[in-house]
Amino acid sequence: MEQSLALVLSGGSVRAAAHVGVLKALSKYHLEPDLVVGTSGGAIVAALYAAGRTPQELEELFTAHQYAKRDLIDLNWPGFLAALFTLNIRHISGLVRGRALEHLLREELGEVQHFSQLNRVQLMIPTVNLNTGQQVVFCDHRRLGISLENGEYANFQVRDHLSIAQAVRASISIPGIFTPASFSELGFIDSYIDGGVRNGYPLSIAVKLGKARQIIGVNLGYAGMRREAVSQSGPFEVLSQSLDIMMWGQYRDILNDSDVRESQIVTINPLIYDIGTFETEFIPQMIARGFAVTDRMLQEMGLSQQNSRAVNRERLFAGVQGAETYPEPGTAYFQELLSNQIKPQTPLVKKPSLWETLRKVLRRKKTELG
Repeated sequence: MEQSLALVLSGGSVRAAAHVGVLKALSKYHLEPDLVVGTSGGAIVAALYAAGRTPQELEELFTAHQYAKRDLIDLNWPGFLAALFTLNIRHISGLVRGRALEHLLREELGEVQHFSQLNRVQLMIPTVNLNTGQQVVFCDHRRLGISLENGEYANFQVRDHLSIAQAVRASISIPGIFTPASFSELGFIDSYIDGGVRNGYPLSIAVKLGKARQIIGVNLGYAGMRREAVSQSGPFEVLSQSLDIMMWGQYRDILNDSDVRESQIVTINPLIYDIGTFETEFIPQMIARGFAVTDRMLQEMGLSQQNSRAVNRERLFAGVQGAETYPEPGTAYFQELLSNQIKPQTPLVKKPSLWETLRKVLRRKKTELG
């Protein structure tokens, strides 16, 4: 019996649009996965794909929300007002409530609302229990053939009591940006935060829980490059870069796992690190970049649209030992992608400080008064 082909989608906030481009390229070469694991932004794409959305439909959906930030970002006004009236900042557990995204996802999932309703493509969504610090993976463990012991398998808590939309809402809860996703469980209220806090690029979940030995991964995080002026880009980007650095360290640690070392892993990184957390206006360009990088890789590996899935899969993993990354750091194509980011590059203009502005205003007033 042929082993499952797994697709692992990393976190990356709105950069997850690049995952859609990757799926388009994989479909072009008949490399549809049997199992999809998605963290944070990757969980949105993974859930919709597993529920039956085609890559083309995903592209249309993402593009339709290119300029719809107000429909996607529901600011935490109740928390802000409570903090204002009580003068207690503890009422603000996050800037964005996340209910708008959960509602949109529930609508787009249609009739497939629960993990048990998934058919051919199975789904795993990692998150982190804020109360216990444990990794929690939402999936249909029965379909995957996982036997749990006290609700755990391979040191992961495995759950299926949330709907798919709720699990995704939990996985996208970037600390400080989204309010934690809270749900009642066994008489307790558990809160969940972004799966990227513990496993931003969840290869180990595909290997240990999904039993996959051939994995195509998309890592949208940090790849060792230098980023300029991060601290001047606002708190969201400071946090995003911090999570990317965490994900880079997690990835290097995961590669030392014995089960992961025995797997064949091809990781794609389209190197779009310049896109901000909520910059949805660049969605079409990110989809195009994900497609272009993946398509180029598959062509270089000798895959063809005329080949069957089995032949293309064999060619993709032929000679792959352990984990390989495309494009490989230091190559000409890697440097080309780094030099051609999505956003137009503009020189950084140093803004005057508040004190400098105040002094300028006072000097002007003094001159006007003679």
